[in-house]
Amino acid sequence: MLTTVKAPGKLFLVGEYAITFPYQSAVVFAVNKYVTVTAEHIDSPKINIKSDQLGTLTMSFNQLQADVSTDSWQLVKKTLQVLYQFHFKTAAAYQGITINIDSDLTFQGKKLGLGSSAAVVVAIIKAFDQVFSLNLSKQKQFKLGVLTMLSLPQFANGSMADVAVATYGNVLAYRKFDDTVINQMLVDGLEYQTILNKDWPGLKIKILPWPDNWQIAVGWTGSPADTQKMLGKAVSSENLTRAKETLSLVTQPLISAFILAVEISHFEKMSQSLVSNATGISNYAEQVGINYLTDSLTTAINISSSLNIPAKVSGAGGGDNVIAITTNNEDKEKLHATWAQNGITPLPLHIATLGE
Repeated sequence: MLTTVKAPGKLFLVGEYAITFPYQSAVVFAVNKYVTVTAEHIDSPKINIKSDQLGTLTMSFNQLQADVSTDSWQLVKKTLQVLYQFHFKTAAAYQGITINIDSDLTFQGKKLGLGSSAAVVVAIIKAFDQVFSLNLSKQKQFKLGVLTMLSLPQFANGSMADVAVATYGNVLAYRKFDDTVINQMLVDGLEYQTILNKDWPGLKIKILPWPDNWQIAVGWTGSPADTQKMLGKAVSSENLTRAKETLSLVTQPLISAFILAVEISHFEKMSQSLVSNATGISNYAEQVGINYLTDSLTTAINISSSLNIPAKVSGAGGGDNVIAITTNNEDKEKLHATWAQNGITPLPLHIATLGE
């Protein structure tokens, strides 16, 4: 039977950079742009994959068991490798599947900085879960996504907040697990099922009750950010870690205040903590030599400030998006119009609840 699932992209409200540390928190929300996967079981002993971004690929079960090559299909193949090893236990039990992957996490052919990699991983996990009737909880879907990402060096040091949002949707208060513990389980060769069933120290995922009259406006600079490239030009890893530790001490109380403000629908307190957190991240970026505020990002934030609308850069900076929060349509429309006049593209994004 054919099944169709989707996983949303994400944007950060507060907590970037420091969230890569265990036990640190952030608030991140799902946006209404998705990776959609359509899949079904097939009798043939193979895996057929079609992607609107990558083309087509057919894999035998023997190929799936081999080391994942570092080509453009690496993320997809690693996700399937983890899933097959998790569910079927032995290669003799493997069953075939056809998967179609479509993404709308781009605009005018460019990435929007919405966490497309995590959305691809989670969408495949959700589809696999339905095709083979695994009945996985959202937490187990999230953990499988994390185990996939931890297995790939280019993603292993991430916060995994994008995986959480792709899994749960909504606005999330997310606290990162202790990844040293999980990595040690992988090194020790524990089965995926065993790792999923264990408590992950530090992990906390909570859906926040976003107030109905708070509206999110997103402005896109048209310039995709390359986080890894930016970090590669930053100061030494030792100084980077030290600066990030300082950032976490400065911003953690602000993030807690932001979460509380959302829960009690206090716009002024939310605004204060949003802007203060953004200032802390900007200071950190300047300290470690990251080009956080580009001219376009600065313009977008200054426009928002001139209209008395709180705004901040989402994610690593160096491009991508600015987020502003308003309490009425008139302010939002005025902001969109002024952004557009200054080369900032308003994106028609809103919070995705996965109930859409």
